[in-house]
Amino acid sequence: MRGAFSIALLLSMSGLVQPGYAQGAFLPWGQHSDMVAWEGFAQITAPAGNPKAKKVEFETWASDEDIYVKSPAQWPSVDTPKVLQPSALARASMRSDAVVRPFAFTTDCTKPQGLPPGTAAAGSTFPPGGCIGEEVRRNWASFQYIVFNGLDSRAGLGKAFASGLKVDLPADAIEFKGDWASVADVSKWLGVDAGVIRGHYYTSSTIITGVATEIALLSFHISSKQVKNWVWSDFEGAMNPGRCDFIGCRDSFGAANASVTPNPDPNRPYGDCPKTPALKSMLESAGTDAVWQNYCLKGTQVTFLDENGKPTLLGNSVIEPLNANVPILKSSCITCHGYASFGENGKINFFALLDNANSPTGNIDPSHMIDPANKKNFTSNDFMWGISLFNLKAQ
Repeated sequence: MRGAFSIALLLSMSGLVQPGYAQGAFLPWGQHSDMVAWEGFAQITAPAGNPKAKKVEFETWASDEDIYVKSPAQWPSVDTPKVLQPSALARASMRSDAVVRPFAFTTDCTKPQGLPPGTAAAGSTFPPGGCIGEEVRRNWASFQYIVFNGLDSRAGLGKAFASGLKVDLPADAIEFKGDWASVADVSKWLGVDAGVIRGHYYTSSTIITGVATEIALLSFHISSKQVKNWVWSDFEGAMNPGRCDFIGCRDSFGAANASVTPNPDPNRPYGDCPKTPALKSMLESAGTDAVWQNYCLKGTQVTFLDENGKPTLLGNSVIEPLNANVPILKSSCITCHGYASFGENGKINFFALLDNANSPTGNIDPSHMIDPANKKNFTSNDFMWGISLFNLKAQ
């Protein structure tokens, strides 16, 4: 299996397979998306400033459970306990008799999907029996827009479809998705003691199967609405094995080494990602804890295709292959989220996500935006999949 991955990589590098690696781009006002990604990083990892709870900014935002499950939707209090969920992407690709199984908060974490031979993360040394929990958060601007427009329930989506609402979040909307694992599991995975994990990963706590558990943030996505198709960015802990596999790592603003070539043999460490003086100054000005300097930007994505017309790619070694069984060479944040849409009576469009082995990349296929039952076009939900991954409340 390891040899197969090496062959795939060599084919890619030889030109027989040519994915458009996510290299980011300059935005209309002249700023590069990599710098925008780090600005967002500095904002959401800054201390929340409430003495009642030691949290960073994103941990105070509304979770998808707060928005799409609780009735009515709730903005959380600062001392609300952290609640993890199974991988949203993995659940989206599950089906039974061609019907997607509804998402529900039935467990706090799931065993990674990519460990058995033949799957996307084959060869990973993540401990058998270990589990990864996911956290999705949306800032106040996103929360306000979703709730005000009734996009947090089936009935609300049905009304929005009937009225012809064009879902368009404000420019200050930011969304976060992060994958956590217990410090004990990460310690086994990396072969170091728990103290090293605490020094290299941001840690918190949650309840897993009824037990208070210390957890480490392995990796995360940030999406922000500065442009119509959002700015997509991926961050990983520097110690994550395989973090630059297959598509490399590219960071034109924050990394002293702006481009890291993927190892020919996957699931190996890449070492630290030293920061530029400009990034160090940005993080220090934001008041971020030193532990956040151990996270590396994998890359950014703002277009479906590159300048040569090839699909851009962006994927995270934990969120996609390890926890959702989606290969990095089939990972495109912008394309996957571009299919987030709904139809008559609040029906959700799962059509393009049912087979994770064929995860969509490149431009949106218009035929996948049509409800096969009534041939009506689905309405875009502005790249937000939260509507579809939960047992949405009816009203």
